[in-house]
Amino acid sequence: MLGTLKKPFIAIVVFIVFITAVRLVWTNYLTTTDYAKAPAAQDGVLDLRNFSFTGHQTLQLKGEWTFYPSVLLVSGAGSDNGNAPAAHAEKVFVPDLWDGYFPQDGSAFHYGTYRLQIRLDQETKQTFAMKISRIGNASSVYVNGQLLASSGHPSSDPGKHQAQNVPYTVTIPAGSATLDLVIEVSHDAGKGGIERAIRFGTVDAIQQRNSLLTGLQLLLCVILFINALYGVILRLLSSNKGLSYFAFFMIFTLFSVLISDDRLLFQWFHMGDAWEIKIVYLTYIGVNAFMCLLINSLFPSRVPKVTTHIIAFCWTLYALFILISPSSYIQATSKLLLVLGLTSVIMGGHILRRAIQQKEDVIFLLLACIGIGINILWSAFMHLSPGNELIHYPFDLIFALLAFAAFWFKRFFHAIDQSLLLAGKLQLEDKRKDEFLVNTSHELRNPLQGISTMLQVILDDQAHPVHPKQQERVEIIKKVSSRMSFMLDDLIDITRLKEQTIPLEIKPVRLQSVVSGVLDMIKVMLDGKPVQLRADIEDTFPAVQADEQRVIQILFNLLHNAVKFTDTGFITVRAVRKGPMAEVQVEDTGIGIPEEALLQIFHPYEQADNHFKRASGGFGLGLSICRQLVELHGGTITAESSLGARTLFRFTLPLGDGNPVEEDFQPSSLTNLSVPLDEIAAAAEPPVERDIFPNESGAPACRILIVDDDAVNLNVLAQMLETEGYVTDAVTSAELALAETKRQRYDLVITDVMMPHMSGYELTEHIRERFNISELPILLLTARVRTEDILTGFRAGANDYVKKPVDAWELKARVHALTQLKTSIDDRLRMESAWLQSQIQPHFLFNTLNSIAALGMIDFNKMQTLLDEFSNYLRLSFDFKNASPLVPLEHELSLVRSYVYIEKERFGSRLTVVWNIESGIDILIPPLSIQPLVENAIKHGLLSRNRGGTVSVNVRRLAEIVDISIIDDGGGMDEDYLSQLLTHSNRSSSRSGIGLININRRLMQQFGTGLDIQSSLDQGTCVSFQIPYQKG
Repeated sequence: MLGTLKKPFIAIVVFIVFITAVRLVWTNYLTTTDYAKAPAAQDGVLDLRNFSFTGHQTLQLKGEWTFYPSVLLVSGAGSDNGNAPAAHAEKVFVPDLWDGYFPQDGSAFHYGTYRLQIRLDQETKQTFAMKISRIGNASSVYVNGQLLASSGHPSSDPGKHQAQNVPYTVTIPAGSATLDLVIEVSHDAGKGGIERAIRFGTVDAIQQRNSLLTGLQLLLCVILFINALYGVILRLLSSNKGLSYFAFFMIFTLFSVLISDDRLLFQWFHMGDAWEIKIVYLTYIGVNAFMCLLINSLFPSRVPKVTTHIIAFCWTLYALFILISPSSYIQATSKLLLVLGLTSVIMGGHILRRAIQQKEDVIFLLLACIGIGINILWSAFMHLSPGNELIHYPFDLIFALLAFAAFWFKRFFHAIDQSLLLAGKLQLEDKRKDEFLVNTSHELRNPLQGISTMLQVILDDQAHPVHPKQQERVEIIKKVSSRMSFMLDDLIDITRLKEQTIPLEIKPVRLQSVVSGVLDMIKVMLDGKPVQLRADIEDTFPAVQADEQRVIQILFNLLHNAVKFTDTGFITVRAVRKGPMAEVQVEDTGIGIPEEALLQIFHPYEQADNHFKRASGGFGLGLSICRQLVELHGGTITAESSLGARTLFRFTLPLGDGNPVEEDFQPSSLTNLSVPLDEIAAAAEPPVERDIFPNESGAPACRILIVDDDAVNLNVLAQMLETEGYVTDAVTSAELALAETKRQRYDLVITDVMMPHMSGYELTEHIRERFNISELPILLLTARVRTEDILTGFRAGANDYVKKPVDAWELKARVHALTQLKTSIDDRLRMESAWLQSQIQPHFLFNTLNSIAALGMIDFNKMQTLLDEFSNYLRLSFDFKNASPLVPLEHELSLVRSYVYIEKERFGSRLTVVWNIESGIDILIPPLSIQPLVENAIKHGLLSRNRGGTVSVNVRRLAEIVDISIIDDGGGMDEDYLSQLLTHSNRSSSRSGIGLININRRLMQQFGTGLDIQSSLDQGTCVSFQIPYQKG
């Protein structure tokens, strides 16, 4: 126990010494703002002649003043008994209370006048000021008979007395060598008089002191407000009530700063003495109440809830009393406020003591409480002695807030550590659960396999054939064992899917036969239910490319699920075409699934609710396995349901090439739904070896760049691939490879990982700066196949990897897959470009036809010319050359000229086109690379403005390159839009945006450089690209 308390005790002692040292340093600093030897008043006179004043120091008007009890010298001269004021004069020491100078008649209301004569040098021209902190609750200051400032309204009549007790500053006009200072005071509650010393000095010194103290109070208020603000924000983001208590505690502490010392709140807002008193009491009630609730929320169950509720009820009742009671009654309950405050402190201390006993880490909270406690003790000490000057000191509370913040941060990081620890334990338990399920499944599989084998032996025993009735029963048992085997497979597969270790044997699969077999297995689960099983798939429906065993597993899980929740009606399996995919639908008329559960049913171990769990049993794995298997095939699965009516599951699988599978197929029927088990077993056997890399006749050979620092390996790889019809280039360094990719267009890069100077990883990163993974695939050759090595390659941008030494069959397979991917991407880009051009906007057609019709009535020749150009535009727009990689430049310019002629006929003088085509340039360019740019310039650059403009089409040769640019003087684009124009985020913005992206990507793939767009808002746009000069 002693060892446990030793470290906190040392920390507490060090903290107390530290904050005390800071306070002493602060006090020592404040002494430098006082004059070292300031004279004191004697016999009502303060002689400051020959006293040297500075701009940063002040003095206290201490000493012997003249006091006139029950007399207001200026506003109401004389006393209540009619004697002369001088007869009532008393010599009193200031600062001090005035209680001893009034008769003890039980009256709380007293008034009087303080007087002091201040003598200054005759030649002084300085302006002086005074800071008055606390004099009764109403006072007026007169200098040489002139009223300079007041707080409230002092009066000899209690009915005319107006209380307002806030500090204020008095500025004294310059020019007088003698200052006759008269302060009239009236007070109606408690002890009165000049309780705190009055500060006197130059205006600059007083203002400097005021600014320092006010700034410190505002600094503390800002810190408290920030703490309250983040407490509110965190409370909005969580359900922790402790954050609400913390926020309110900070807010009420902030108000306690504003109502104490300089009472800034009451200086800003004049509320009247009654409301000021209410606010003071309510503030201290809030501080104590929420401090107690906060500590209790941090350490719950340390005190009975009844005790907490009683204290909270007392504070609430007291607050209501403060709100509805007059100020005289409220001030009479000051001792009750002290008692309730001590109760909250004792309760908080009790909670902390029990927390320490239970070895909870509360040292920072203890330090915070100690900082607040020391601040309260110092404040109490200053208030108990009227002569002490009240100077705001914020650092105790700031250190307390820092300690409190440290407590929260320590708790936060502790919570994070606990979360990580629990997460680790949960992951370990989850792994153990998966291992248990897998082991259990394997253990169950062995006897189940034995049962299935023996049943098959009985069925196949020709020497001792069983009775037909018994044979039917044995077949039912065998089907049930097959269903159980599938359920065990689910347990194993969910782990393999999680580890992503399930291989797929993709081949053409006829859904008709698969559905028939699965329905036959499901039929024995009906148990006499009046449910019809339907297979609605056309006999001519094409095969899908999938793993047959996995398709069986998907269908079995979905149908099994449907049978469990369907008591009457039907279960139907359909298949329809959806573009390149086959959509398989499984519909039932069961109890349905609640809408809120539809998003959860595809998660592992998730079921709709307790009712569904009781109805279904099982593990809740089937639908999760279905989703993951469908996604492995490149499809999707969705569910829709009407509660109490039906449920429909849809999943997609890729269609095959459309060629029928060469096998006999019988249409599905419910009278003969069976798939022999030997056929199912045969489907899992390895496929017959055949040529998987057919060469498409007429297709251009793919060009491959091989990079390896070993010349022997280069030669072997090149010959291996050239036998398959590929064109290869071989280089011995990554630097040469980078140069080759800039010079030549490649369909695939094969690179060794380990090379001098620049590794295959670095080469991959450099290539990825110009080409993405679909534009130029990269295959890594590596002797290291650890997870981290493979991950490094993929992070660098590789598409695939092959382990060294290279297996020829594997290398060819991966090269074939990647080159086919590259070819398909290129084809898609070209087809996208052709498709974009073919999507001629309807209004363009209508406007052109209207123009032709209008010219037919005005100028037949012009109509004929326009019709010819329009026909040429349509012919070139739908020309099959648009799907080719390159077309002659003249072909593209012909399309542009037809389009421009049509637009000029429509818009007349609004459109001017300048042709700067250098003669003799006969090159090949990507189709539809100029016309969309011209169209974009006309529509979006010029015609968006009423006055139109000019488009310049420029084609010129620059040495070994040809520069093609489209320039317009239209509206232009701002920098933000321009920066997004060629990004994928702009694809959905407009057809023109998609066209520019398509052109840019085709130029990048073909020549390594894309579009260059320069534009300024309201000044025009220039779109250009450059291609190597090679005659077409």
